[in-house]
Amino acid sequence: MLDMKRRLMRWLKESHPPEKMMFLAGPRQVGKTTLAKQTLETWQDKGVCLNWDIASHRKRIFSGEDLLAEWRRPDKRPMIIFDELHKMRRFKSWLKGFYDEHGDDAAIWVTGSGRLDLYQKGGDSLLGRYFLYRMHPISLGEVQGITMQDSLTGPEEGWKLFANGEIIDRDIDPLLNLGGFPEPYLKQEQTFHGRWLRSRRERITHEDVRDLTRIEDLDRLEYLVQLLNPRIATPLSMNSLREDLGIAFETVRGWIATLERLYYIYGVRPYSRRLQRAIKRGQKYYFWDWSEVRDEAAMFENFIMSHLLKACHIWTDFGLGEFRLWYLRDREKREVDALITRDNTPWMMTEVKLNDTRVSKPLQRFSRLLNCKQVVQVVKPCGIYRQVKIDSSIYHVVSAGAFLSWLP
Repeated sequence: MLDMKRRLMRWLKESHPPEKMMFLAGPRQVGKTTLAKQTLETWQDKGVCLNWDIASHRKRIFSGEDLLAEWRRPDKRPMIIFDELHKMRRFKSWLKGFYDEHGDDAAIWVTGSGRLDLYQKGGDSLLGRYFLYRMHPISLGEVQGITMQDSLTGPEEGWKLFANGEIIDRDIDPLLNLGGFPEPYLKQEQTFHGRWLRSRRERITHEDVRDLTRIEDLDRLEYLVQLLNPRIATPLSMNSLREDLGIAFETVRGWIATLERLYYIYGVRPYSRRLQRAIKRGQKYYFWDWSEVRDEAAMFENFIMSHLLKACHIWTDFGLGEFRLWYLRDREKREVDALITRDNTPWMMTEVKLNDTRVSKPLQRFSRLLNCKQVVQVVKPCGIYRQVKIDSSIYHVVSAGAFLSWLP
């Protein structure tokens, strides 16, 4: 893979407490292992990376030997990286024992693409022993190398820079069209991108599903992935998928959950608190790799939503608050694409339009009902930045290249 330094590496070095294990979760091929190895290369006290998918590494893990014997020195803290360890049966109890024995004298990183965050749920024997960080594809601010983002910028500081018009409009097309996964983005070749997409999809729907689930009908699962593409960015009907696939409702729901667990898709729920006649069911789904979406408008929305989700995850994982991403829709089908809540309070509302710069009526309505002060309508064309005052509210109508650049 072509190499690049990810900003997340610096943020982890600055913020992660050394006494905790570090869990790094995210999609296949997003750069987790590369980031971990780059960190290890610069780690003063050295260490080792062990990959569960490599037979010789599995043998070492099972052997009972001191995995860090080569690097142990007085007053030194070597690093050990366990890659894809969640594929190990009962890995939590094994890792708990390893941490309890070596946590005081080793930096322990665990990386994986099988939803390590699921293990934060109740009854987790590792609770209190680790912090979780979720790694996303490259974002616009990251690839443009904006200096203000060298250290992690909090949401208020970033919003202030954006609202004051201090953010430079950036070209989104290379990132939009080739996606934010490092290998195809850095190669900048459309033909390679198409082959890479197909290869990644096949590895997820066959190899990863085989390793982590008991699903046997892999061909029909792959057909489900095809059916999802035209349904991206719309409330998903499980019944419609059930009819198209000819399988049980619970099976469809389980397969969708599997694709979420493997970081192939993510769901966004409708927000209904303090809203009369708001819908409460019907998640919208998006691809982690937005470049896979075929429809132009849906791809652009997926692109924006992925940037917003990344911001929510980073701000939450680094302790800046509890941020969640929602969408808004009522029974009259009035809809706003995105709402970010901070500690359960509406914080920023965003509507996504390809070209329409007129402030959306549903955006006006929902922002008033929820008393949301940060309100943005994002459009694709470059060079647009307006502040529109309607009644006593300010609405920002802005190019995606300017809006996304301040997000982490």
